[in-house]
Amino acid sequence: MGKRHQKLVDWLTYILFRLAESILLIAPMKLCFWVGSISGTLLYFLLKRYRELAIRNIRIAFGEELSPCEERRLARLHFATLASNFLCSLKFGTLPSKKLANFIEYDGVQHLIHNEKEKIPIIYVTPHMGAWELLAQIDSIVPTMKRGALYRALSNKLIDKHVLQKRETRGLKAFDRNDGFHIPIKHLKEGGTLGIMVDQSAAHKGVWCPLFGKLASTSNLAPLLAKKTGATMFPYFLSTVKPAKWKVSILEPFLINEGEKISETTARMNQLVEKMVRHSPKDWFWLHNRWKTLKPKFLIGNHKRGYHIPSDFNLDNLKKFKILILTPKTKKICEASVPAIEIIAKGRPDAEVTVLCDHGHADIWTDNKNQFGIIEKSDWTSTLRKVITESEFDVAIMFNLSNEDAINLQSCGLPHIVGCKSKETIQYLDHIIENSYSEDELNYYLHIAECVGAKINSDDI
Repeated sequence: MGKRHQKLVDWLTYILFRLAESILLIAPMKLCFWVGSISGTLLYFLLKRYRELAIRNIRIAFGEELSPCEERRLARLHFATLASNFLCSLKFGTLPSKKLANFIEYDGVQHLIHNEKEKIPIIYVTPHMGAWELLAQIDSIVPTMKRGALYRALSNKLIDKHVLQKRETRGLKAFDRNDGFHIPIKHLKEGGTLGIMVDQSAAHKGVWCPLFGKLASTSNLAPLLAKKTGATMFPYFLSTVKPAKWKVSILEPFLINEGEKISETTARMNQLVEKMVRHSPKDWFWLHNRWKTLKPKFLIGNHKRGYHIPSDFNLDNLKKFKILILTPKTKKICEASVPAIEIIAKGRPDAEVTVLCDHGHADIWTDNKNQFGIIEKSDWTSTLRKVITESEFDVAIMFNLSNEDAINLQSCGLPHIVGCKSKETIQYLDHIIENSYSEDELNYYLHIAECVGAKINSDDI
């Protein structure tokens, strides 16, 4: 899209945004809530991709705690709640603070009294829950301390500027993450408060810690800033109590233990996020791909910031990162690929490898010292596709160049398919690997393993 075209789109979007605000200005809050609820329920049925993402995330989080019917019910309720809160969030900006107070109740404010009295800076550790924009619009809970929040700028600069101006008229100083952290650190050291959203994927920049039992890339920014400035962290979240009524909850202070590594604090912070989400599951933003596969190197054993599993966490409860590997077509080459598959299996602590092999090759894997799952195929039947789809693999790695296999993998809805470049398969791959080695060489498969994050040691070969 050209710059002139983009500018026109931004202006049109901005005008529509302001028009929506004007309409909502005269609409009662409860009407906004119910219109949003009905719209969200309708969107649940219309937006298949996002519906499936929400259900998948709910299944990851709650596992066997919820039946499939309960998962769908929660996802539908979430769509309704999210749309309600979105419309009401637009309405918030049109109301003075005193009127906003009529829609809010507070719990746990007493936890902040000591910090306000002693002028100890505060970091609000906040997940995306409820009508979270409300947290930027309400009056400060500790009025003697300057308010601040980290934010990520909107792509539409016109709307971004408008939203920032509204927040600043409420006494909130917003700090753009892209501008660095020198000014927010100064703000905290001067005794201010700072809100940080802590529940989004941090991709390559995060520490991998369990969240609802499954490893997720997590930002360590809040613990780092707390350690650097002496600020106290407080879990702080918003929940929808009833139509057009919200509760702001502050939990007991979250402290950094003496001698504790930042990665340990970050892992404990995820446990707090779980606690907040469980308080009101319908309110968390389930449409964010929180446990998304890191691309291209999803084997995190050698990740920059690594992973941390709390010492009191039962490893048996660590939910698996499921890897499906399509083995080579001949038995001889299958045997050559075994070391590479073993290395991949060691690439992360939650790895669970299943090999999809041709009929008659299963003995290679049953005799192997590693306990890989085995799916044997003669042909791509509807039963086979159903087995793969229902297994909910996180990633598939193709150790062959089969066009038929690539097509069928894609039809199974796998979120990430890795394979070597070829004219036949390239259009079906999410991660394309350039490989100069021959398919009958061990190095061909070791190169694939290395490209997805494995560390190749001579002792492993």
